[in-house]
Amino acid sequence: MQVLPSGLVLPPLPYAVVLLVATAVLVAVLSRLGPAVTGRHVLAFVPWMAAGGALHALHQYGAVPPALDPLAAAPAVYVSTFAAAAAVWVGVLLASGNADLSGDGGTDESGPAPVPADEGGATPTPADERSALALGAAGGVVLFALVAGAAALASGGAGTGGFLWPPLGLLGAVAATGAACFALRSWQPAVVAHHGTVVALFAHALDGVSTAIGVDILGTDERTPIPRMIMEFAGALPTAPYLGRGWLFVLAKMAVAGGIVVLLADYVEDDPTEGNLLFAFVAAVGLGPAANNLTLFLLSGGV
Repeated sequence: MQVLPSGLVLPPLPYAVVLLVATAVLVAVLSRLGPAVTGRHVLAFVPWMAAGGALHALHQYGAVPPALDPLAAAPAVYVSTFAAAAAVWVGVLLASGNADLSGDGGTDESGPAPVPADEGGATPTPADERSALALGAAGGVVLFALVAGAAALASGGAGTGGFLWPPLGLLGAVAATGAACFALRSWQPAVVAHHGTVVALFAHALDGVSTAIGVDILGTDERTPIPRMIMEFAGALPTAPYLGRGWLFVLAKMAVAGGIVVLLADYVEDDPTEGNLLFAFVAAVGLGPAANNLTLFLLSGGV
């Protein structure tokens, strides 16, 4: 049985080598610096996650310059987006003057005192706080540039219907996230207090809602086998003529995401850095494909 989505293409060997070496170096430097990872960092990663999905959509549309195009194909786009974000992260930490590359896993104790503890007991330093702000700002600039480019391409196309669906998808995801947070708050109120919980739930809600729009309204095909099987099952139900096929996928996404964030909540309390990194990974799995869907809707003109 096929598990991975179709359309995965490995980049040419020179690109793959450069990408892997650069990523390994950045991970090694971050490991030596040992920055705290808080809920603010999870929020800061959000525009990068969306930027990766938007970049891949531009690749699918054929709008990425040839020299950069291999880095925008899947699965390389995940690594290249992470490398870009990690480079900004490392740069800000080093520029702060408080970074410690001596290998003892922390910032220079002679620098400013840590700021008050964040959720889960983490105690980020001022350099960590600046790195989160810079990560979010840089990611926002990159995302804005990609979306603006996609909008310019869409404006020059035959139709403008694609401008309708991304906002509607966002509104639907906000509604689904609100419902999920309300349900979790009545059952596990402490879980909703983490930034990563809301980010992860919204990411998977947006993926589910955007996929449902594509399948039920725009008539697109689902490339990933498991979601396709879920929607094929929903299509065989008596509710299909009235509710379509995507609703069951949205419910499945929210149920799985809700279960994962409940499991991760204790982990964040015990180890904030690793727990928040896992929250970011879970969110990226949903937000990247969601941003890809919405950007493709924009580029296609909503046909």
